[in-house]
Amino acid sequence: MTKSKKEVVLTFSIITIFFTSMFQTSCNSVSEEYTTRLDTLDQKLKINAELLSIDFATIETREKAIIKELRYMRKYYDQTYSQELGNNLTKYKGIRKAYSNFIKNYPIVFNEMKALEKQAVDLRISVNNNDIDKPAFKQYYQTELTDVNNNLAFSERITQSVHALEPEYQRISDSVRNVLRELADSNPEFRQELERDSAVNKQ
Repeated sequence: MTKSKKEVVLTFSIITIFFTSMFQTSCNSVSEEYTTRLDTLDQKLKINAELLSIDFATIETREKAIIKELRYMRKYYDQTYSQELGNNLTKYKGIRKAYSNFIKNYPIVFNEMKALEKQAVDLRISVNNNDIDKPAFKQYYQTELTDVNNNLAFSERITQSVHALEPEYQRISDSVRNVLRELADSNPEFRQELERDSAVNKQ
């Protein structure tokens, strides 16, 4: 091979390597961009899952107990409420309302979160398999991001009140139950109803 031919081959090889390197760098850059955005989705979904880790069954049990205890107070407590007891019962009603709102909305926001988690997984699989181009990825990602942010905001609204009310719930529930225990000691009819309700709950 002549010197000139060797130079042409060498030049061609260098150009090929250069463009191949450029193409690979571009692909890696796009891939990293996709991965970063998908990781952002996963992080938001993880935060949402932590927010919704509240024990639904516990809140449901508490709401039922508050409803029953307030009914007992209306039916059997025939004295004038002290200011403290009146305030506690008013706050207790507010806690029940917050719990009811949580119970109503939790399944909605939880199921939506699970659907979004699956969509995020599917989108990552499509990226890994090169089944989606850049414009389509941007469209799907933006839609998913908006939905995840809305779901996260919804979760924050329904869980913040439950967390914030925990100290008040503990204090007021103890106070109201003490009043009801004293009332049961002095009222045989109420004591019998408590025993019947307790037997039903054990069934």
